[in-house]
Amino acid sequence: MPFAAPRTALVTGASRGLGRHVARRFGAAGMNVVLCARTDADLHAAADEVRDAGGTPLIHRLDVRDRAAFETCLARTRDAFGGLDILICNAGLSPYKPLAEWSAAEIDEVLDVNLRAVVHQCHAALPDLLAASGRETGRGHVVIVASDVGRRAVPNMGPYVAAKHGVVGFAGSLLREVKGRGVRVTTLLPGVIDTHFGGGAEGTRDESWALRPDALAATVAWAVEQPPHIVLDEITVHPMQQDF
Repeated sequence: MPFAAPRTALVTGASRGLGRHVARRFGAAGMNVVLCARTDADLHAAADEVRDAGGTPLIHRLDVRDRAAFETCLARTRDAFGGLDILICNAGLSPYKPLAEWSAAEIDEVLDVNLRAVVHQCHAALPDLLAASGRETGRGHVVIVASDVGRRAVPNMGPYVAAKHGVVGFAGSLLREVKGRGVRVTTLLPGVIDTHFGGGAEGTRDESWALRPDALAATVAWAVEQPPHIVLDEITVHPMQQDF
């Protein structure tokens, strides 16, 4: 059963990569889409794509580590659209090198962006999500883009692996707290994605070993389109030729 009115989704890391594709998908579904990222120019281009697809965009320049800035974004979302229904925690980053070569600042940044920011975003947005599901069960939905390394270990990304293990545990805990109140939490655990992550460029990796971000965005859209009585708690997606 579809929801009664268009939903409002907030997407972090929306200026490029998976976040941009998710925002465009949501626009095509007629949603209001709040696009958050650190880069203004890319955000405006992504917002144009949401508008062209049929959605209503709202831009908010944001460093996800800044709790106060995120709360301001939520306030703007309420003013513009009446509240928030879907939170997509997508922003992420990491270098790839042996731990001995990481700086203390790099460790802090990776833990802050990939774990602490997600916890703070969910905590800040929870009243809105609970209110949304108070109106319609299942309307409030969190999708956390983790990684397949949240369930396994790889070398040369120790702080990132630690953060993703942490965020998978957090998401599972949150789901068990809020599902009785109608809020759904989905954790996406993708393998290698054909985006800029890790210093690459979208479109440069073969699809046999790197997921196309538009296909992965379709998976996110599928998760939030499930009937209200269904929650997809964890989704792991790999390209066929990825070694895992």
